[in-house]
Order: sequence, then C-alpha cells, then structure tokens
Amino acid sequence: MPRRYGPLILLTAVIGLSSVYFGTMAFNAAGLPFGVRVVGADTGVVVPVRGLVLPDELRAGERMDLAAQPQATRIAIVQLNSNGQQLPPGTAYRFVTHPGAAAAAVVVRSTSLESVASQRVEGWLDLVESIVSGVIALALVWRGRDRAARGLALFATALLAGAAVKSVPCEGTAGLAAVASAWTLYMLARVGFYLMAETMAGTALGARSRSWWRAGFVLLLGAGEAVAVGGPVLYVTTGWAELMRPRYGLVMTASYLVPVVLLFVSYHRAAAAERLRLRWMSLSGGVFVASIALGNVSIPGPVYSSYAEQILELCALAGFLYAILRHRVVDLRVVVSRTLVYAMTTSLMLGLFALFESLIERAALGHGASLALELAVPLGLGVSLSAVHRRIDGTVDRLIFRRQYREEVALRRFASESAFVTRPETLLDLTVDQILLHVGAPWVAFYEYTPAGYARVRQRGGQELPQLVATDDLGLVKLRAHDRDVDLHDAPSGLGRDGYAFPLRARGDLLGVLVVGPRPGEHYAAEERELIALVAHAVAASLFALKALVTEQQLASARVEIEASADRLDQARAQAQVTEALLDDARAREAKLLDALRALGAASRG
Repeated sequence: MPRRYGPLILLTAVIGLSSVYFGTMAFNAAGLPFGVRVVGADTGVVVPVRGLVLPDELRAGERMDLAAQPQATRIAIVQLNSNGQQLPPGTAYRFVTHPGAAAAAVVVRSTSLESVASQRVEGWLDLVESIVSGVIALALVWRGRDRAARGLALFATALLAGAAVKSVPCEGTAGLAAVASAWTLYMLARVGFYLMAETMAGTALGARSRSWWRAGFVLLLGAGEAVAVGGPVLYVTTGWAELMRPRYGLVMTASYLVPVVLLFVSYHRAAAAERLRLRWMSLSGGVFVASIALGNVSIPGPVYSSYAEQILELCALAGFLYAILRHRVVDLRVVVSRTLVYAMTTSLMLGLFALFESLIERAALGHGASLALELAVPLGLGVSLSAVHRRIDGTVDRLIFRRQYREEVALRRFASESAFVTRPETLLDLTVDQILLHVGAPWVAFYEYTPAGYARVRQRGGQELPQLVATDDLGLVKLRAHDRDVDLHDAPSGLGRDGYAFPLRARGDLLGVLVVGPRPGEHYAAEERELIALVAHAVAASLFALKALVTEQQLASARVEIEASADRLDQARAQAQVTEALLDDARAREAKLLDALRALGAASRG
C-alpha cells in the first residue's frame, strides 16, 4: 500500500465515524430539564425547556449565584452553554438557588430529550447536516488537488469532528475537556476556511495585503479561542462567568468574517471567469456566518438551539457542496457523469413502475380482473412514467448539465458543418475559436505537421507554448501509437504540462494536434473528451479533403500549363519547320543564283 494512502484512510475513518456518531446521537440527546442563561459575571437565570416540566423547586426567570455552584454543576452549566455539549442521562447535579432570603440547594437529574418534539426535528436536521458535511469532507480529502481544496477539507472535517465530540455524553473534568476539544476543532475549521478563501483570492492579494489579512485573522482567531475555551475554564476554576455571556459570542464568530469579507473583496478584483465561483462561496459563507452568530450569541445546546440556526447552517453547507460539484470552486478530480445520472433516473422510474403496478394490482384489480385490464394497466403506467422520465431528464439537463448540453449541441453542429468550409486557414480559425468558446478552456492551440516537426499555426489564449515540437516528442508518439486523446499531465511533453492533446489523423497520418488547456479547478469528463475528439476527427477529415482539393486544383493547373506548353512547343516546332523550308528554298535560290553567276562568268571569259 502506498504510504500516501495511510493518512487518507485515517481521515476517511475519522470523517465516517464522526458523521455516523453525530447523526446517531442527534436522536439520543440528554440534558437538564432547564437551561441557565448567564446574565452577569456571577449571575444566571433559569430558562424553561420546551416540552419539559421544571422541577418544583425552580421557577422560570429565577436567578442563581453562579459562583456558589459546586464544581460539577459549574461544568454542567458550561456544557449547556457551549454549543449543546451533551450530559450523561440520570446524572445528579446540585444547584444552589435563591428562592427567598436564604440560599437553598436543589438536586436535579439529567434526562433524555427523546420525548421533546423540537428535539426530534433538530435531530433530523443534524442528521442531514452530518451527511452533507461528510460528503464534502470525503470528496475533498480523496479528490481535491489544490490548496483551496485542502483548506475546505480541513474546514469540513474539523467541523464534523467537533460536532461529534460535542455529542459525547460526559461530565466533570471529561466534560470540560470535551468542551475545550470541540471548540479547538471549531477554531481549526476556521483556519481551513481562511486557507480556502486566501487561495481563491489568488492574484487579487498582494504580498503586503496578504500579510495584513493573515494578521487580522490570527488576532481574531486567538481572541475567539480565548473566549471559547478560556471563559469556561476561568468560570470553573474561579467562579467568574463574565466571558460566558451571550454577547461575547460575537468574538467567537468574528474570525469567520475575515475569510468571508476576503472573498467579497476579491470578487470585485477577480477576472470574469472566477466571479461566479467567488460569488457562490461568499454568499454561502455569509449564510454560514449568520448561522454561527445565531448559535454563539444565544443559549446554545440541544434544546435551545433555534431552527433558524440549523436551517441556515444546512443551507450554507448545501451551497458549499453545490459550488464544489457544479462550479468547481476548488480543484476537484471528480466529474458528475451524465450516463450515471440518467441510469439512476431510469432505475428510479423502473422502481416506481413496479411499485405502482403492485399497488394497483392489490388495491383495484384483485384476482378477478380481465386479461385486457391487466394488460392495459401496465401499458398506461409505462406511457405515463415514460413522459415523467423525459421531463426528469430534461430537468436534469437544464439544472445539472446545462453547460454540457449546450456544449454538445454546439460542437456536434460545428463538426457536421466543418465539411462545408472552403479554405483550410478559415477551418483552423473556426476550430480553435469554437473549442475555446463552447468548452470554456483557457487556451486552445493547433499544431500542424511540417518536415522539421509540428509547428504551432494557431492559438487562442494567453498560454506560452513552443513554436515547434519535435516529431518524436513523447506526447506525439502516444498520439500516433494509440490514436486517442492524451492527458499531458501524465505524459511530459513539449505541448504543455497540463491539458489534453487530440490527434487529427487521416489515412493513418497524423496531420496535426489540437491542444486544449485545462479549465481552472475542473477536469474534462469522458463525454467532453469524446466530443472534442469527434470535432478533431471531423476537422481532420475536412482538412484532408481541403488539402486534397487544393492538391487536385494544383495538379489540374499544372496539367493545363503542361498542355499549354505542349501547344506552344507544337507551334514552335511548326514554325521551325516553316522556317527550315524557307531556308531550304533560300538555299536553292542561292544555289541557282550562284550557278547562273558561274555560267555568266564562264561566258564572259569565253
């Protein structure tokens, strides 16, 4: 087993156990039949619990001296006021009250809260929260790749572990240690959230501003830890409960404001492509901070926690999960397969069909129904559920795979239309432009074969790529050997260190290479790569046909030129023959003239 899997398996065990334990204990909470609200450094007020009856010795709103309580009771008060740390059921606690002029002691036992209706609702909300938090943590721990993913994984894991520690029923020193441990984990979650926000801010932060943001976060984090852990410890040891008053809950919440404000500020300075991700995270973070503030400034605890706090926190976590999976706010090596989703909807429809058919058969048909009716019922159900299935698939396409659907339609249309482009240069321009527009890649380049290697003839985007790549480059060798796309992250190549290379082949020859850069924080699904490969194949066929057409036109022009040259040669040959005939005639006349002259000369001498 590789060494790097050891920590992953350990974290997976922590996340799984924490999620299961927190979700299970949400329905088995135990506490006191009343709460104690801290209203002064040494004064508390009795607060009744919905669904439970106060002991006869206590009245709602009655004040008690916090400093006069025994140590075990002080720890129980700390647990009640520290995000609902659970108490063991049946444990007796001695409270010192002031019903009149003289102090009185009241013994109260902790009780199970299963019968409280509000607790059952909160238990279901906690269960859903544990599931969502566990999914976020596991997805990021196993498939996250960048610093933002690791920060968000730390946030979700620490948040879930803190909730699990909070759910452990304990008392005395163990209870105080559990409170300190839970709050330390919650503070660690704030560290992970800040790491995520700072990483997502990216270039929007300079070195100096980054230092100021970090200093402010560390200062507020330290103040929150001092109040959350130091306040309870100080009260248990000295009886001074000032730091446990609800108004100090804002100090424990303030450290969350730093990353949320950082996300909001970086949103206005970020590029347009990053704003959607930042908007989702800042919005979800704001909702999460609101839920934490509600829990920290009111009386925490399994009975007193408000529905608003839990619902806001659940909405925020759902927003984080949606942003992670849909908008890829972090580098997550996971894709949601359309085929898998459609298979799940089909299975759901088949299950509903079987369920409805069984219900109708039992409730309406009985054993005496006719054969026509028994055949008509399944047929009607099939037709009805088929329409529902189509609507569900359409809704899935619009909500989850909207961009992929538009991308597929546009690229398939371009692949079919590429055969009607009349110039190779125009075809290359359209190809890189269409891929860049519909795939959402940061850059796209095209390399064409030349005797010296593969030369970059087209590029869109700002990535610096080499002008010429050797023919025996590893990425090109893989393209020629396997005739499929190559992940450049797994194959060191001069084409780049990340992204995908798609071959443009025709008749066994690698005419060119289409290089598509990686989307920020998102990986291409198999369906997307197949779609780009389809475009590359269609463009290769069109490019080969256009080049063949150009070659044919060149051959035709050469043939015409050769025929014209042959005609000119025939004309020249005929002209040469005429000229030769004239020369022969001239020579004959010249010979006759010479003969006449010779004869005349001979006659003159005679």
